[in-house]
Amino acid sequence: MEDKNKRYFSKKGRALIIASLFVLSFSALGLYYFIFVPDWSYFAQPISKDQTIINNDLENISATSSCLNCRQRYLDGVMVPMESAEAFPVALVLDNDVLARPQSGLSRASLVYEAPVEGGMTRYLAIYPADADISAIGPIRSARPYFVTWAEELKALFIHCGGSQEALNQLKSASLYDLNEFYQASYFWRDKSSSRPAPHNVFTSADTWRLYLKEKGLNRAEADAWLFKESGEQASSSPDINIYFSSNFRALWRYDSVANEYSRFFNGLAGTDEEQPITAKNIIIQQVKSRVLDKAGRLAIDTDGRGQAKICLDGFCQDGYWQKKTDKRTRYYYNNEEEIKLNPGITWIEVADNNTRID
Repeated sequence: MEDKNKRYFSKKGRALIIASLFVLSFSALGLYYFIFVPDWSYFAQPISKDQTIINNDLENISATSSCLNCRQRYLDGVMVPMESAEAFPVALVLDNDVLARPQSGLSRASLVYEAPVEGGMTRYLAIYPADADISAIGPIRSARPYFVTWAEELKALFIHCGGSQEALNQLKSASLYDLNEFYQASYFWRDKSSSRPAPHNVFTSADTWRLYLKEKGLNRAEADAWLFKESGEQASSSPDINIYFSSNFRALWRYDSVANEYSRFFNGLAGTDEEQPITAKNIIIQQVKSRVLDKAGRLAIDTDGRGQAKICLDGFCQDGYWQKKTDKRTRYYYNNEEEIKLNPGITWIEVADNNTRID
């Protein structure tokens, strides 16, 4: 009798276990369906390899068709919609003091001049198309005469925070629009954080300068463009470009053959702003003569006439010269008198005076 009950219970137990597993499995499947709602049509209509290729082609066509009526932007040779090709140029004097780093918006400039100022330091003149989308640019510092000259070549909106007396005197007759934080503070703001002590805390934005340009009725550039080229021969490797302005202001550019661009380093560290690494398609070293103007050590730099230059692009550096005629834009030539053609993209001009060492 006992063995019979054991066999009966065993059969009954197995049936109960099987039934329980079936119910649990069905419940779990239903729960999964209602929570995740899988799309079973994926299995009914599998995507073929040919269809994937067609979709990718359509995406590529869509990406290029949005710029069918494009032309090169005069400022940097980049292909942009027609209405942006002659966007008004905006030139800002940017700080490079140790308390100003990392800067905001420096990596987004189309053209940058780095030039020595007093005390062995350097400062930047960063130039942007007015329709750039940048929420913060700075810190903005005071003007020097040579920054005024380069901004005037482009007939730009010149943004700065005060300036040397020579620069302020030059601005009175310069052919550009002057936006000085000292007198037009509503177009600027000051960062109140402890990491940005004055005077390294003045900022502006693209929306702010567009407001100023709209008030003045300015929308189109009037300056002549440089020459730009299509892609061509590239070096597989290239020596670093070292520029020693002083012991604490050492710039280095390193060529990346894959991206065909130069990456910036400063004082041995990778150059970045608050957004991204700083890179350039073209590096021009413009050699100039300078002299001390006053007891503060401010400089006068010769920007007119002609001087030596080194032109570096595509991993090759060649000797050449720069030339500026009165009321004309500075232009750059190889020694055979052929005007250089730049790669479309960002250009940095390293202004090296008689105190600057170049390797």
